[in-house]
Amino acid sequence: MRLGFSGDPPLHAPTTRAGSGDAAADHPRSRRAVIADTATFLSSGLLPGVVCGAMIGGIGGRLAMFVLRVLSDDSLQGRDTDDGFAIGAVTNATLFLVIFAAVLGAVGGLVYLGVREWLSPRWRPVLFGLLGATVGGALVIHPDGVDFTLLDPLWLAVALFVLLPAGYGVALSVVTERVVRSTRWRRSRWRWVAVLPLGLVALAGGPFGLGLLLLMGLAVGADRSGRVARLWRSAPVTWLGRGVVVAAIGGGAVLLAQDVAAVL
Repeated sequence: MRLGFSGDPPLHAPTTRAGSGDAAADHPRSRRAVIADTATFLSSGLLPGVVCGAMIGGIGGRLAMFVLRVLSDDSLQGRDTDDGFAIGAVTNATLFLVIFAAVLGAVGGLVYLGVREWLSPRWRPVLFGLLGATVGGALVIHPDGVDFTLLDPLWLAVALFVLLPAGYGVALSVVTERVVRSTRWRRSRWRWVAVLPLGLVALAGGPFGLGLLLLMGLAVGADRSGRVARLWRSAPVTWLGRGVVVAAIGGGAVLLAQDVAAVL
């Protein structure tokens, strides 16, 4: 299973015999080798996802709320936000926010690993940042509730919660690309530890998390010869994937524009 992408160093280079051609490339490898390659591949997105999610989504989100609290009316002190966090207070809920953002970040890391092959290497940070800004912004910004009605100034609240997921997307892309290209990481034992967030995804994601893990398990079992990976890199799937990414950015942009118009 050659999980490296076009123009990227492969995470596994299958052993071939001279003159064997495609027959050797299609020769099934051991499950242990496939699992090791899959752990390396998944960890290259999971670990950056956890770190970027916790730092930008969790701590960054909390700092954004603090700035908005300082600029807003003092009567909002201690009032719960739409997500149940007390405005202007650092409580146990803050730790929960960081953990929750880390889990979402891990999911985002898996999504990035799935779509990065469809994106031009030069434009990956920009495009994934746009995906975060549009889809993430549309999910966070709501025309009703406390966050985007009572906090002041509203334009700053909107800007911050569009920039945060955009920054996450850019940072995730940059860090993941560095990890993928790191030969030291591919030989490191820590790549196995980095797969542990899959447990968090399963626990916090409910049916979605379990379904995601089941899908990955099936992919590992079906790709011992590398055929699934080659299909994923094929021209038809690549162009279809690019269309899906563009549609997601466009659809997210429309929803985000509607929410922003309702808020402002």
